[in-house]
Amino acid sequence: MRFRGKVIQPWTGEIVGDLLITRCRVSFLGDIDLKTGDVVGSDLDVRGMNVSGKIFVFSEGRGSTVGSNVLFGLSRKGLAPRLLATCRPELITVSGAIFGGIPMVSNINERIFNELRSGTRVKAYMMGSEAYVEDIPQAISRS
Repeated sequence: MRFRGKVIQPWTGEIVGDLLITRCRVSFLGDIDLKTGDVVGSDLDVRGMNVSGKIFVFSEGRGSTVGSNVLFGLSRKGLAPRLLATCRPELITVSGAIFGGIPMVSNINERIFNELRSGTRVKAYMMGSEAYVEDIPQAISRS
């Protein structure tokens, strides 16, 4: 499956990684541990997972303006997601992605939550002002 979005923070080449996906709204201040990248928000269905190096898809951001500083801090510590993708962009997440140099996509179709699961290997690439996130089919092993 391929999902189209709008490029917010561009990158070069293709981004490949494991997906971390939640329908929940995420506050980077309080929901993500700045020291580890662990998801600690008690109301999140991905609690206990880690955002570091993942392609992190969530519905939208919420909460404090300090969340942009958390994204920046994660980036400086090498703990940021490889890509942020949201259905609805909001200023806190957008500014954190820009300050932290974290690639970001917005306006991803909400069908992604029905089609893909955390742990799925995906790739993201840009074509002009649009970005695409798609799953990478697993090779069929022949025993």
